[in-house]
Amino acid sequence: MSLTNSPSAIVLHSIRSLLPSASFVGCGDLLFQRISSHSKQCEPGTLFVAIAGESHNGHDYIQEAISRGACGVLTSIPLVGVEVPQCVVSDVRRCYGWLCQYLAGQPANSLDILGITGTNGKTTISWMLRSILKAASKNSGLLGTIEYDDSANKPTTAKMTTPDANIIADWLSRMTRQSASHAVMEVSSHALEQKRIAGVSLRAAVISNISHDHLDYHGDMNSYMLAKSMIQDFCRPDADFIINGDDLLIQEALKLRCSSLEPVTVGFSSGNNFQVSIIEQSSRQSRFEICLDAETMEIVVPLPGRHNIMNAALAAATASKIGIDCEDIQSGIEHGCLPPGRMERISLGQSFDCFIDYAHTPDAIENIIKTVKPLTSGRLICLFGAGGNRDREKRPLMAQAARLADVIVLTGDNSRGEPIQQIMNDLCQGFPENKGPDIIEEDRATAIQWAINNAQAGDCVLLLGKGHETGQEINGTIHPFHDRNEVLNALRIKLSRSNNTRAKVSA
Repeated sequence: MSLTNSPSAIVLHSIRSLLPSASFVGCGDLLFQRISSHSKQCEPGTLFVAIAGESHNGHDYIQEAISRGACGVLTSIPLVGVEVPQCVVSDVRRCYGWLCQYLAGQPANSLDILGITGTNGKTTISWMLRSILKAASKNSGLLGTIEYDDSANKPTTAKMTTPDANIIADWLSRMTRQSASHAVMEVSSHALEQKRIAGVSLRAAVISNISHDHLDYHGDMNSYMLAKSMIQDFCRPDADFIINGDDLLIQEALKLRCSSLEPVTVGFSSGNNFQVSIIEQSSRQSRFEICLDAETMEIVVPLPGRHNIMNAALAAATASKIGIDCEDIQSGIEHGCLPPGRMERISLGQSFDCFIDYAHTPDAIENIIKTVKPLTSGRLICLFGAGGNRDREKRPLMAQAARLADVIVLTGDNSRGEPIQQIMNDLCQGFPENKGPDIIEEDRATAIQWAINNAQAGDCVLLLGKGHETGQEINGTIHPFHDRNEVLNALRIKLSRSNNTRAKVSA
């Protein structure tokens, strides 16, 4: 309910009418204009939402919010010593998400929203779905790891995979103003546990896979799997629920949470609803066959790898379930725009392959190496590091996965505030005592130069971990850094030296 005296007057919203089950401290109702979970964004008329975040507790910022003009606090427990009215609810996060959608005009209700979660593959599947929708002449926005796109204007660089509920509501509102009919959204495990997409009802949900990641936040694999399974909680009753049917951990995750949604399975093994068969693989593309609603079709994926075939198959199955024609699915995958930094080939005509990829989990590293190695006539050179102030348990597992390569280069990633030597020590725990990495070089630019300089004809260089990122965070400062630019620079130097050498020999 909104209260106003005239069309030009300030609109005040009544919490009691919006959240009838709420209780109040210091008032019988609470009238507000806007809502925020960030104290620094508060101003007169703002309802401050006290949420415990990953590194900060919103309760610690209540006084700052009040000093900036907050008219009240939304909280899960009555608070002592707070001089503004309080609205007490049982689930602050869910109420916050719903209120954000309400204040934005409930844009989620005007869109068919497709949510994708999973340890790996979210970005690739999301971009493929957006391309499929575009091929089908459906105006579609996107929220994900790389960019936020309202479907019409130039996309904005994303700050996080799944943003705050207020930002989600704002972007969905932008999409509806651009007459979008669909939105594709990457949904992280953090966002699911923190209910950032509360107020959003998904038309379709996808789980791509589940493997070891983010245990620094979730604590253990069961909690992580449970978080992934929560995507069902944000689905419409008639939503399509598509999963990687070959992934045993997804099956385990679904047992942790009761749901009326029947999963549609996609996979290579028999018994899946959508059966996938690989026809051909090369270092440049893959070709597979999938049966979509009794129609068998061949699809060419302009990316190498079994995992990318699965990504494309999940995108195709999802699009089919929401009513997209096979021709548009095929065209969207084969000719659509691919995300940068996802098996991105870098070439200046050199005699060896070179790819950059965002892979930063044990499973992702293993998948990429297993993809590329059979297609490489020479050596496979793998360069990677690990992010600081993040899951330390996965670091030795990343190194174990990388041992499938012929040459291993350990280097810096986003060390953040953690000593890089600690990160290197953790990674080295994944190597046997008698066979460590071939080189440890903390400076990533120098390590990339070494890998390129030592690559020979027929080799393949994999640079993993940062993918599309254009900065490197070290000791709290983000420095401009892009693997792609560093590779191109190293290749130019190598090719220049080679040309000079040939010129001298000819002379």
